[in-house]
Parts: sequence; C-alpha cells; structure tokens
Amino acid sequence: MNKFRVCYILEDKVKTENIVKSLNINAGQIFEELVKKIATSKYLKIESEEGRQDRLDTSCIRYIRVTALNE
Repeated sequence: MNKFRVCYILEDKVKTENIVKSLNINAGQIFEELVKKIATSKYLKIESEEGRQDRLDTSCIRYIRVTALNE
C-alpha cells in the first residue's frame, strides 16, 4: 500500500489529509481523481490528520498538492 499526503490550500486556511491507495497508483493519478471530484461536486469530504471529517467547499480550493509518503 502507498501512502500519500494531500494538501488543500483554501482561501483562508490549509487542510491536509493522508490517503492510502494500492501499490500501482502514483501521485499524478490521485491528483487527477481529485480534480474530477472537485469539478463535479460542490463539496469535498476529507478526513483530516486529527481524525475528524471535514467538508470543503470546492469553490474555495485554490491549490492542491499530492506528495508520496515514504516509510
């Protein structure tokens, strides 16, 4: 399993979440999935690093960065 950290920069804050995906997926593919979700949804549900569920208004997202976490 590969771990990735996704950083969402919003108008007034920064939110991060960790994502675990299968071995045959890379950061670019995760980024493309997120862009498709954002383009078709008004809100995006994420699980923050603190373990709670957050709902992001997709119109407030200004930047997304996906980074692979190596163990």
